[in-house]
Amino acid sequence: MISLAEDVRDVAGWPAIEWGMTEEEVREALAGRVSPITPTAKFANSYAPIRGSATIEGHPFEVVPQFSHATGELCQVLFRAADAEAERIARMSDLLTACYGDPVGGKTKRTWRGPAAAVELETVKLSAFADQLWLRWYPIRDTEGG
Repeated sequence: MISLAEDVRDVAGWPAIEWGMTEEEVREALAGRVSPITPTAKFANSYAPIRGSATIEGHPFEVVPQFSHATGELCQVLFRAADAEAERIARMSDLLTACYGDPVGGKTKRTWRGPAAAVELETVKLSAFADQLWLRWYPIRDTEGG
């Protein structure tokens, strides 16, 4: 189980991986903890070939490491919960604020910046009846300068 209060790092709760690792290096570091995504999920600037799971503060999350199309290196880790319970959002927000200080943003998306990485806590509306909670970690160097 991951405790945000104790385990916040550049990639929270996944100390076996580091920013800039290749897909092969991440697969090796997380052997037995991840499975393939078929077909590979593709996004504007990244792709996600694998996923795993983690428990953060007692809540289950799907974990999706994403790799840059341009470099093939780890550029983001998405922790996605199946729902967006108010209690879970409040707890995550409080813990991230305690670790990183006050966030920037509003009610559905807040961003905290640490020394090497930023984290976004976002409520994503999937349909009129379903929301998901997303925690996105990414290195600051990739967000500076636009």
